[in-house]
Amino acid sequence: MNYDLASLAGQIAALADGAQTPVTLAERALEREAANRDLNAFVALDPDIVLAQAEAATRRRKAGRPSSPIDGVPIAVKDNYLTRDYPTTACSHALPAEACGRDATVVANLRAGGAVIFGKTNMHEWAYGATNGTSSFGPTKNPHDRDRITGGSSGGSAAAVASGIVAAALGSDTGGSVRIPAAACGIYGFKPGYGRASREGVLALSWSLDAPGPLSARLDDIRYLLPFFLGRDSADPSTFAASPMRSVEPVASPKLVALTGAGLERSDEVEMALQAALAQSGLDVPAAEITQVQSYFAAWETILHCEAMAYHRQRMALNPAGFSPVTRAHLVAGSQLTAEEFLKAQAIRTHFMELLLQSLGEWDALVLPALPVVAPVAGEDWQVFGCRRVTTQDSMTWFCWIGNLAGLPSVTIPVPNPVSGLPVGMMLMGRPGQDEELLAIAGLMDRRINGKDRM
Repeated sequence: MNYDLASLAGQIAALADGAQTPVTLAERALEREAANRDLNAFVALDPDIVLAQAEAATRRRKAGRPSSPIDGVPIAVKDNYLTRDYPTTACSHALPAEACGRDATVVANLRAGGAVIFGKTNMHEWAYGATNGTSSFGPTKNPHDRDRITGGSSGGSAAAVASGIVAAALGSDTGGSVRIPAAACGIYGFKPGYGRASREGVLALSWSLDAPGPLSARLDDIRYLLPFFLGRDSADPSTFAASPMRSVEPVASPKLVALTGAGLERSDEVEMALQAALAQSGLDVPAAEITQVQSYFAAWETILHCEAMAYHRQRMALNPAGFSPVTRAHLVAGSQLTAEEFLKAQAIRTHFMELLLQSLGEWDALVLPALPVVAPVAGEDWQVFGCRRVTTQDSMTWFCWIGNLAGLPSVTIPVPNPVSGLPVGMMLMGRPGQDEELLAIAGLMDRRINGKDRM
């Protein structure tokens, strides 16, 4: 039997059947990382630590006592999740490069399930950017074209999955930082709805916008990971009402609405790929225009900058030189915003949520491209699309911020690109608390667009 070892599901099946052991999977991942080291996907990786975990998992499986289906599967971790055996630096010189001795909740959950924690991945410094070009360890390269960026801030995690080093990795998402690199690298990324997954032990960027989430080679892989993300954590008050992962019935005819309007433009190449994918899905997807998009985007930026500066205020006072000039400039901008501006942004946020959840009528999922352009070439400062000239940084967050400002569960799935063949991602956003329903819709779309082999 042939096993798809690029996928989490394939590795789980190979372990269950005895075709692979945790040690052979770990050795395979280490070999692939060495062969793809030029991607600069990892910032901390110790083969001895990896193999020790794999050997323990092998002993559990030989004894017939695996901790979970993922026991022995290598999973990479973004460098803003605390890990007990690796330093956590957020790819910044502002933090000491030493292990803290404890795990973030999601990492601890995965470790309890027997996952082999496979090193720390590169990221945009402090998750405060969407290109993965600003990092104390240098930029990450895109496995599809090494002259192009991965997008960020979870760019190292996306590169590690897209290159087949690991089948899944952890990311965090404040304005698209899981979905952006997933789309740019041609894989799957999921952002849970706000308050469904614990942020405890994940270094913050913006408390009310942050969400931890997985990146994977196949959509079905996300279902294996979400039980370790979703649910209440007493250490994170935002999860007070969070339920564990639920089972939902398959969907046959979900109601999708495509968002359009000034501020939601995209390149002809991306639009062609999106429309072809929607046609392939066989679903009727009406469009709904949103007005004042720039006002809502400005509210997201205001909240982001204010909360980021509040989090970093003491660090900025003690060690401003530890931040890169770009990150330091963002933080200084946050310090110049007033309480009145922050409160106004929160009021606009409330209005935006009412607009999406009520004024648009009934819908099961909102549809947008994940990115307005294919992954830009490294060093490009500007992108041109839809008669707009936009900084590369802003082009990366062009759509994804919507899911964070409104707290919606969001998923990105790759779709065929008939123009250049470079990755294009379709983003689906669901209603609050309906993460599982959204994944069911994404599964339907993925099967119809990409075929059952993607599952």
